[in-house]
Amino acid sequence: MRFLIKALTSAALTVAAVVGVGASPALAATGYDVYEQNDVGTKHARAWGSITWTGARSFNIARANLADLACDNQPVYWFIDVDGRWTGQERHMNSGCHTETYWTNVHASDSFNIRRITIWVCRDTLFPECDAKAYSNPNV
Repeated sequence: MRFLIKALTSAALTVAAVVGVGASPALAATGYDVYEQNDVGTKHARAWGSITWTGARSFNIARANLADLACDNQPVYWFIDVDGRWTGQERHMNSGCHTETYWTNVHASDSFNIRRITIWVCRDTLFPECDAKAYSNPNV
């Protein structure tokens, strides 16, 4: 009887692992798409990619894209704010009208749980014009 219970338990765990029942969302991915636009809806810049949440305290963006959508001779940039506690490096692009670039493996970790990151995309004018969207970590 003990052998039968052990075999059934082992089979159930194998099925759960294959199906993903009870699987941790540690590697959950969240797509993002953020535009900087003015009050009348003219889009100047776009940042997009996919956030892979690698745990409660870390994330990675395999390919972070940035596009300059306007022909206004203004550079564009983006950065990440982590829980309002600290911000990541600003990543600038000065290529101009209808160009895009990307960065690979943009990642961060913290000694505290990362509950949410906010991705900001900006047009670099005398007074920078920025828009942002927040994305929650499913592991917290």
